[in-house]
Amino acid sequence: MKIFIIISLLLVAPVSVAEVDAETGLIIADGYKVVKKTCTRCHSASNIIQYSGTRLTWLGLIRWMQNTQDLEEFEADKEKQILDYLETNYGPKEAAYRRAHIPSFLMPPNPYRSLATIKFVGLKDHYKLDETLTVDLVIADFPAYSKGRFDLWAAIHLPNKPDDEFVFLKGTASEPLFNSLKPQSFQVSLETVNSTYSVLKNFTIPSVEIGKYVFYAILVEKSANPLTGTDITRSNLAVQTITVGD
Repeated sequence: MKIFIIISLLLVAPVSVAEVDAETGLIIADGYKVVKKTCTRCHSASNIIQYSGTRLTWLGLIRWMQNTQDLEEFEADKEKQILDYLETNYGPKEAAYRRAHIPSFLMPPNPYRSLATIKFVGLKDHYKLDETLTVDLVIADFPAYSKGRFDLWAAIHLPNKPDDEFVFLKGTASEPLFNSLKPQSFQVSLETVNSTYSVLKNFTIPSVEIGKYVFYAILVEKSANPLTGTDITRSNLAVQTITVGD
């Protein structure tokens, strides 16, 4: 009898339903006003409501819109508010969630520890197999760097791979190596006098799996590890997606 009563209470217990904004349908929670004001200027809120993704996925979408749809660049605090809201309220569905956490280097940087703004240049949205590409990183807003030098980390997320699996670039821009899943820097002890650094130079796309490839790059103080370091000087995370296929 006691078990029956407990089950009955559970069945009739009220279910908590998130309050939504009557105008847009967005969940009312911390940050929703910023998202409503920022995002629904260009597209319907249904684009958000019908979607789900990790913080990295939402960040990638923001970068894509900034690179291709003339979305303005956000201040660090505003971007964090948007990502916090999207991750919390429109995160990945439980069944599709494939990793326990986001590596620290994929998180938005602490603005007080960020010295540079970097972005990819030279990448198109679509490439065919055997097509040649050149990828550079452009550095802006780089004041005097007290430690003098920095390391460049570059990685690629391949199609149909877990969210937390990346191929880390090694070698040189002219002769890159893509065979390492071990986290490691791409170029080390670089000087801050340059404004452009090559990631790939005249690289011919081999016969690879057709699909979306996501490029990542970050600058960190010399010998620092962005995956484990929590209080290091670093740039923003540059993100750009390309599609490879016929």
